[in-house]
Amino acid sequence: MRNSFTCQAMGTSNATRRARLLLGLALLIPPTDLSADTIVLKNGRSIVAEAVTETGDKVFYEGEAGRVSIPKSMVERIEKGGPVPVRRSPVPTAGGTSDPITPESLPQIRLSLSVAGLPEIMRDGAVDERRLAELASQAYDGERELQIAVNAHLLAAAYEAREERLAAASRWAEEALRLSPLDRNALLLASQIDLARRQFSEAFNHMLVAQTVDPSSPDVLTLLGDADYFSEGAERAIWYWKQSDALRPDARLRARIHRAEEEAKVESGLEHAESYHFVLSWEGSQVSASFGREILEALERQYRELEVALDFSPREAVPVILYTSQQFQDITRAPGWAGAVNDGKIRIPVQGLSSLTRALAQVLKHEMVHSFIHQIAEGRCPTWLNEGLAQMESGESSGQVGVVLSRIYGAERNIPLPELEGSFRRFNSRQAGQAYAQSLAAVEMIRDRYGAYQLPYVLRALREGQSPAQALRSVLRMSYDDLEAELRAYLAQKYGK
Repeated sequence: MRNSFTCQAMGTSNATRRARLLLGLALLIPPTDLSADTIVLKNGRSIVAEAVTETGDKVFYEGEAGRVSIPKSMVERIEKGGPVPVRRSPVPTAGGTSDPITPESLPQIRLSLSVAGLPEIMRDGAVDERRLAELASQAYDGERELQIAVNAHLLAAAYEAREERLAAASRWAEEALRLSPLDRNALLLASQIDLARRQFSEAFNHMLVAQTVDPSSPDVLTLLGDADYFSEGAERAIWYWKQSDALRPDARLRARIHRAEEEAKVESGLEHAESYHFVLSWEGSQVSASFGREILEALERQYRELEVALDFSPREAVPVILYTSQQFQDITRAPGWAGAVNDGKIRIPVQGLSSLTRALAQVLKHEMVHSFIHQIAEGRCPTWLNEGLAQMESGESSGQVGVVLSRIYGAERNIPLPELEGSFRRFNSRQAGQAYAQSLAAVEMIRDRYGAYQLPYVLRALREGQSPAQALRSVLRMSYDDLEAELRAYLAQKYGK
């Protein structure tokens, strides 16, 4: 799901047309014309949507959940014009049935920026770094010049965030803060980018500074709760969120509070232990204290292995929560086939376990790989690569399903890998099984034929803003079609009869 970072112009009267165009481009403010386009897919399905654009090998459109992308290879044609689709209002339902709280699901705070006198900061479809440097050098000529420089950097940060280049977005937000450390908009935007990057401590620290500037701001209190939820737990987050809701009632925030209260009830009965890289919670009523120590030792050992394999060290401690099966379903609302959830916290059902089993160790490492990948690729990793790497690094192999998978590819009944870029939650158990098997086989093929050392380079290319297709091309010199053909040949050679 794409992150939504938006700003709202204010008080510009006859501000330059160029500045207004920049604001609309960089922040993708909803257009005023009431028309929509129809995306006709090759499988016969149609999507009626607003703000349909084509960039590289992707088609983007505004869906109910925000900005959505699909591979252009799946699109037959785009028919322009038509009625705007009816959007359902996001009304939370009672009884604790709201969606799980994840960094990607948090509503974004809208900023109010003046664009009066703001110069052009885009060139050839990219942020003009030289122009931003010029503005920064002029920032201390006066208050007006300082605010122009700060706002220009914030627009650059918001543009990069909307393009899912979060490292670049963070760079420009931090530069805005270097120019004006107490600027409220800069602190709010920097914190939201930190949350999207799952750098929760950084987000919390930015909001502590913002609280000294504006102690009664509902926006600041909300973001303090958002950061605390993932770094400290539900109970402290609720405290901040309730203060925000008292100042500015918000139905969506109350639904989040209700859900967090359910989670806090479960957490209050758990045992807790910490190591350097992990915060562990588990149902301890029937389990010895040594269970926690055993899990933490295994986690730290796996962490060191992944540091070497992926050439990366995450900055944040990782929360790991081990639930009973019922607690897991109540908290995560995960599909029945899911054996774990990683939504910023690693959540695993461990009904009846009192010691570390081989299966539990494998699940722990699988989910830890996801935590590493999210921070390496800044949330831009396609699901097939994410799940394939997680399976491979946790010790799984295609051997048991290789023959079946070879036949599926031979009969061209495989799911095209571009269709596996999005979440697997939409699949039933059979489809999900095939999706996971194809993902693992694709990553194994890359490892065996190109070298495991290439995989972190693909992740870094994604982090820099390349699409999955572009990353494959720049690192492995192959297209998606090449990958599919090579995978088909690889499976036939290894498992074909």
